[in-house]
Amino acid sequence: MNDLEYLLSYGLLGDFGRFRSPRPVSLRRGDRVVVRSHRGLEIARVLREATPRHAHFLPNTSVGQLLRPVTPQDEQADERQRERARHLWARGNGLAAELGLPLELLDAEVLLDGQHAVLHQLRWQACDVRPFVSTLSREYELHISLADLTRPQGPATHEDEEEEHHGCGRENCGGGSGGDCGTCGTGGGCGTCGVAQPQDVQAYFAGLREKMERRTSLL
Repeated sequence: MNDLEYLLSYGLLGDFGRFRSPRPVSLRRGDRVVVRSHRGLEIARVLREATPRHAHFLPNTSVGQLLRPVTPQDEQADERQRERARHLWARGNGLAAELGLPLELLDAEVLLDGQHAVLHQLRWQACDVRPFVSTLSREYELHISLADLTRPQGPATHEDEEEEHHGCGRENCGGGSGGDCGTCGTGGGCGTCGVAQPQDVQAYFAGLREKMERRTSLL
């Protein structure tokens, strides 16, 4: 069956959304495809074809671009970025210790475009992450976003989605109006983080599991 729109899963956290191809394409569950998401160019995995029912239950999600099934060249590029991500993760944790920051990186992603990275981290105290992000951004020549897994669980809002990213770390990041990123336009600036206590982490992941189970039941 040839379709234009599919539900795809992407990223280490298993986010999913609707992606649309410019032309009909035949895909099966589990197929890997190249997409352009709100994060950048990356590889995603097919869940199923999208239906009007999914559009009803996911009205606030933007529809990404489904570009093509992965090619051998894409697989090779993906493996190179995975290796970069492993080095970035190790260097990031070392740098956090050097700077005395109360955070730990759980994992890192470097997207297929080789220009954007996401660092998944836990923080147990408020801190200024700008020197941390700018150093890694300069060393690895990447636009870096931080995904804070310690934020208390609650109803997702547009503001929450923006706060998940803390700028690209480039020079003048945070220099735009309202504290936005003066380089890449990332909302929310790259300033200090929110506060979360260690005991909040277990509650967060329990809430995350419940949220994912509710989403899965809609598929």
